[in-house]
Amino acid sequence: MNRNMDLIVIGAGPAGMSCALAARRCGLDVAVVDEQPVPGGQLFRNITSRLAQTFHDDRELKTGCDLVRDFEQCGAVHIPGAVVWGMDTHNVFYSQDGESRKITGSFIAVACGGMERPVPFPGWTLPGVLSAGGADILLKSGGTFGQDGEPVVLAGNGPLLLSLACHLLEKKVPIAGWLDTGNWTQRLLSAALMPAAVLDMPYLARGIGMFWRIVRSGVRIVSGVRNIQALGSERVEKVRWSSGGTDHELTAGTLIRHEGIIPRTHIANSLGAKLCWDKVQRYWYPACNENGQSSIPSLFFTGDSSYVHGGDASLLKGELAGIEVARKLKVIDAGEAAYRARSARNALRKLKIARAYLLHSFAPSAQIFDVPDDTMICRCECVTAKDIRQAVQAGFLDVNEVKRVTRCGMGQCQGRMCGQALAELVAQAQALGPDAVGMLHIRQPFRPVTLEQYCKLHVPR
Repeated sequence: MNRNMDLIVIGAGPAGMSCALAARRCGLDVAVVDEQPVPGGQLFRNITSRLAQTFHDDRELKTGCDLVRDFEQCGAVHIPGAVVWGMDTHNVFYSQDGESRKITGSFIAVACGGMERPVPFPGWTLPGVLSAGGADILLKSGGTFGQDGEPVVLAGNGPLLLSLACHLLEKKVPIAGWLDTGNWTQRLLSAALMPAAVLDMPYLARGIGMFWRIVRSGVRIVSGVRNIQALGSERVEKVRWSSGGTDHELTAGTLIRHEGIIPRTHIANSLGAKLCWDKVQRYWYPACNENGQSSIPSLFFTGDSSYVHGGDASLLKGELAGIEVARKLKVIDAGEAAYRARSARNALRKLKIARAYLLHSFAPSAQIFDVPDDTMICRCECVTAKDIRQAVQAGFLDVNEVKRVTRCGMGQCQGRMCGQALAELVAQAQALGPDAVGMLHIRQPFRPVTLEQYCKLHVPR
């Protein structure tokens, strides 16, 4: 694409589509680059298919279908099946159909969402171990997963497990047990914030309804769980854990582990955008103003890429970012921008207040990273917890120092799957918080790209 776009949006999930729609309503030229073949993101994945529609309630289904329809009709340039592997403040580099391409824009809005917090544990590399998001994708794409009739064990802490459990019950997948790793101190602290939840009664009622559905189904719920292990020779056969000072086991064909959602920060990190640390949710996130503008003026982060508030908030954040870009380009003045953004801004503020209790209710426990020495931490480079602990004992105290000496985080994923665990283990070994030991330096390309494709864009002919 040769022309300069007013706005490039990375990601066609709720935030990306909402951002594109708001910008198009202001008259901007918008391009949306997305890795998936159809718009929708994780929340509205395949929303127009009958199978995926069975996993949404009426309100969510209407929101998703209307959003996808409006996006497809808004006139934004949609670039599907595109893997973004590099960018600067005005250019986005991506691979599509085996070719690398570049697109240029005055502003870039990153709306690639969040990702599940990767937590290594013994046996996590066995076939049959899934994340909650991965299991949900399989359900929405194929209707089921695993071996017919074999029970599933859910483990971890996070609202996504509630939704997934209900989806499994809907598809009559047997659930052998739910192993809760939640931090009860943080849950008790959240009680002070619970009264504000009445500001969003439909969401609260939905959550309570899902919980009671799971309880009525007879699913065994175990609290205070530690030391989870997946056991088996060729695939998961049993799940072991400890609680109440005793070890327990369950027979299972699938183990689904979920420990919350964290923002995707590789792009922000690689560009040197300012990042902040959240001590309750234990993750880094881009420092942004209320419209999503980062410390780099031309770069916006929106949706769960900026901070994890969920799908409803992502729609509102995307709208605010799109309007603000139009104001920055002087297509609309400050008064019109304030008028257009008023409803979304008020709704977002109300939503943040109403759901603040979730940050504490589902806060991750540091104990989930108390893993044995032989646990594989970096699957790309085969680095164990023992390797990391020995590096700290040898005097390498920063995560990037440990990375250089152990190669943890040097694989194709550039630390996406091991970076958090690496920081937690390095911090544990020094009795510090993860924010005190730094975060991995990310270099571009942040996704794999062939040398041939890279050179076609960057080497003069």
